[in-house]
Amino acid sequence: MKILLIGSSGRMGRNMQEVLKEKGIGYVGIDKNNRQDAENCQCDVILDFSSASCLHENLLLAERKRLPIVVATTNHTEENIKEIERQKSKIAIFLDSNFSELFHVMLKFIKQFQNLQTCDFVVQESHHKHKKDTPSGSCKQILKEFKKYEISPTVSCFRVGEVVGEHKICAYSGHEKLEISHTASNRKVFCEGAIKACEFVIGKSCGLYCMDDIV
Repeated sequence: MKILLIGSSGRMGRNMQEVLKEKGIGYVGIDKNNRQDAENCQCDVILDFSSASCLHENLLLAERKRLPIVVATTNHTEENIKEIERQKSKIAIFLDSNFSELFHVMLKFIKQFQNLQTCDFVVQESHHKHKKDTPSGSCKQILKEFKKYEISPTVSCFRVGEVVGEHKICAYSGHEKLEISHTASNRKVFCEGAIKACEFVIGKSCGLYCMDDIV
């Protein structure tokens, strides 16, 4: 497998390069300074760690090169989502806001709350102070899961220090409390998940895939 890594000079892109080198996986790193190189390189899959504003350009690149694409960016607009829906009939797209496998295991626990409507629920997230979107894409995934069961939890978001990612779900009922939490202590967690997504989507038919297809 050889990966076309878009956004290679960013925070996650640099981490991704380290992990790819450690694992001996071939890649071509692309950023705004050598964007033109993406057209001619030979790769098996595109991994997008750039930004949501580049989505249109990156989807068109995937279509031109007839390659599957793993979209690892967050904070997508409504138009972005509409474009993904349009393009999924032409190429294989893997989209997720969190590439940690254990985070997605945590999401599956939310189903257990569906008959506990009398509880008070709290979702708390913490990320590094440089993170632009609030709530994060991961937090939005948690809230989307709660919405399936018509539960509206209280949400608290913190942007502090260099926290990689912490998510906590609390259920309060009378004199008891249930707490489920997930902490990523290193960005390599997301890099390893993104690699699994790349491996998964290669050879897949046109459509939209996510971490639920892996976990």
